[in-house]
Order: sequence, then structure tokens, then C-alpha cells
Amino acid sequence: MIGIGKWSLDVAIPFLKVSPVLTIGNENNEYTFTIDVSGFGASPAVNLISVEEVMPNKLKVTHTIPMITNGALEAELVFDGMYCKGTLEIPMLGKVTVKGVKVG
Repeated sequence: MIGIGKWSLDVAIPFLKVSPVLTIGNENNEYTFTIDVSGFGASPAVNLISVEEVMPNKLKVTHTIPMITNGALEAELVFDGMYCKGTLEIPMLGKVTVKGVKVG
């Protein structure tokens, strides 16, 4: 499985710096994702629709975050050792760039 662990992310959103912590887990050979956005006092649920491993080190994730929207969102993350980078789809903003470092 790709990217298992805890990742501190920097999300590039205009006029705002957001640094959520993304935890990618493995439960019975299925991916789990949790997001901690403590600065905003929220840890929104992430409902996975699909996770595709694109070898050797990329995840394509389709999911919903009910706190934000009912529609499906997409994310792509590329992992390189202790670092990751990619894009996240955010309602009303479109795709934004994300960079991260492994913290656990």
C-alpha cells in the first residue's frame, strides 16, 4: 500500500494557508483516510469512493467530504520517501496544489 502514515500538508488556497494533517491507514487491506484541521476546529469525515494505486508511488482518490459538499471530489498524491505532493479538488476553488511531509 502506498503512503501509509501521517502527513502534514500545506494547501495552497488564495488568501489562506491551511495545514491539515492527513492520516492514511490500512484496515483489512482497505485504505482509510482521516483529516485533522485543528486550526479550524474540525476533523471532517472522508468517505472513500475509490482509491487507485498508480505504480510506483501515486494514489488517485475519489471521495466525499460531507461537511463540505455532497458531490464527489478527486485528489492525486505522489509519494517520494518522506515527502508528497499533488492536487486536491476543493468546491468553488477547483484544483489546488498540496505539498506534505511525513510526520508519523
